[in-house]
Amino acid sequence: MMAHLRRGSEYSAAALDLFACLAGFGIAGWAFHAWLGVPQAAEPWLVQWLASAAIAWLAIVFPENGHPEGLPQSIDRFFTAAGSNLLVQYGLTYLFGLPAASWFVIVLGSVLSVAAGALLHGSIPLAPAGARAGTLLLGSDPATAALAAALGDAAVGLLASGPPDLCKSSFLGPPDRLDEVCESQRPRAVLVSGKPAVSLARLLGLYYRGIDVEGAPFLSETALQRVAWQQLSPSDLLFSVTPVTSRAMLAFQAIYKNLAGLGLMVLFAPVLILLSLLIALSAGGRALEQIECLGVQRVPFQMFRFRTVRRGGGSLWIGSLIERLHLTNLPQLMNVFRGEMALFGPRPVRAAFAGRLEQLIPPYAYRFVVKPGILGWAQARFAESGTMPEEALGLEYDFYYIRQESPSLDLDILLRTLFRRSGAEPEAAAPRAAVDS
Repeated sequence: MMAHLRRGSEYSAAALDLFACLAGFGIAGWAFHAWLGVPQAAEPWLVQWLASAAIAWLAIVFPENGHPEGLPQSIDRFFTAAGSNLLVQYGLTYLFGLPAASWFVIVLGSVLSVAAGALLHGSIPLAPAGARAGTLLLGSDPATAALAAALGDAAVGLLASGPPDLCKSSFLGPPDRLDEVCESQRPRAVLVSGKPAVSLARLLGLYYRGIDVEGAPFLSETALQRVAWQQLSPSDLLFSVTPVTSRAMLAFQAIYKNLAGLGLMVLFAPVLILLSLLIALSAGGRALEQIECLGVQRVPFQMFRFRTVRRGGGSLWIGSLIERLHLTNLPQLMNVFRGEMALFGPRPVRAAFAGRLEQLIPPYAYRFVVKPGILGWAQARFAESGTMPEEALGLEYDFYYIRQESPSLDLDILLRTLFRRSGAEPEAAAPRAAVDS
């Protein structure tokens, strides 16, 4: 019965998305011809309208991913709809000479389609009146404390064997009161941390009563935006680092990242040449350092960055200026152009440290399933330092990026990097084994 209801809900959502795409691209096509006064025959306009709406709908509906709802999902849907239309329509124009819609129609139509879809989905009540809300915490440990802080008011309270020292949520008593508290507080979910303090049969009974039972490591991905690999079993870790992004989105991301890297390379070429000449004139010798790092699938490559000190160790005046302007890693754009790095991804790690880190942290090998990046989720979330606990925490953020890689996450990294204030409180420390920025 539940499967039929879920399937019916998916069909209804797909129908709403189709209507949103038809309406969005229809309005965009009308605006292109009415506002801009572009004359065009009715038949080509109708074909372009239907084709654009169909491509956007297929790109939005069929890929399944686990990205959070709200603004990130809308951003991903826009990039999916617009990128798919640009690739498909202009690809068909290049191959077969078929007429393609203009950039104006594709971009505006994608924006309107995503906005209309969000409004239509939001107009449907997702839960009846009096539905359950909030999360009940079961067990007390550092993971529970971090999640309780992230949940805030969404945390109903805490059940633990003793008064908690780490969790500041409302203490509701021992785990034996689980059924009683669920009846009075009506939580949406019960969060189990560590070894369950109650029997699995009781937790299964709650699940049958409509209360979700979640493990703390799995909720960390949603609430803390990192994969708590230290709390996962090997089998759970295997599936927790598997990307949830569709293959179509990954292909589209590869295209726009490469194009963006090429554009930035051309844009900053004069700066690269000028700074290289100033370094060579100031200190003599090469202006760039080459550091051996490990890339995707552990393939070694030489990472470039500006040399900011003399051969004997003395500082260069131009080197100090480059460091103050945060341009030390600007030559990494050449690594992006060569396909060895990406604009976004885990920070490149020195080959000399990689083997040792894999011995100390076996899951570290998962880090090399994607290209290293100039900007990354881990360095966007905390400041730099360099001990093993911070290295392990940084790996949690790297795993989150590998799993949730998307245009909205790339945009989040970019905005955090651009608007990060120097006096911001660090959440933790970035790995020193990775190449310093």
